[in-house]
Amino acid sequence: MSDKDTGAIARLFSQEIPEVAAGSIQIRAIARKPGFRSKLALHSQDTHIDCIGVCVGVRGFHIKNIVDELGGERIHLIRWHDAPEQLIANALQPARIEKVLLHPAEHRAVVMVKPDQVSLVLGRRGENRQLASELCGWQIDVEES
Repeated sequence: MSDKDTGAIARLFSQEIPEVAAGSIQIRAIARKPGFRSKLALHSQDTHIDCIGVCVGVRGFHIKNIVDELGGERIHLIRWHDAPEQLIANALQPARIEKVLLHPAEHRAVVMVKPDQVSLVLGRRGENRQLASELCGWQIDVEES
């Protein structure tokens, strides 16, 4: 697998999860730091389908198989949202975001968080913010509120 081979992750999800293969759950975006962590934004048009729950599977069966195939790489699943503010907040979980300010001309977002949430937004070695930025397509800056 190449360093940025997000297609391989999409194929693994499609092979392991019938709803992804059938198209009832869509992978809208993928960001990856190979060997460490990946983030996937999932969406389903059917409101009766919990796209994250289905991809995790009963007792984590589906996601465990995918993680094992990727050599233990951590996978973070988030819900896709068409509104960039909500998508960015979702992508930065588990941090609690107070507010997202968009600067569309610069394609930059400033997330406002309480001081105790900064480390969660950034993540280990800055991975969480970096992957969230790649996943959403916005440069993300952090400010304390």
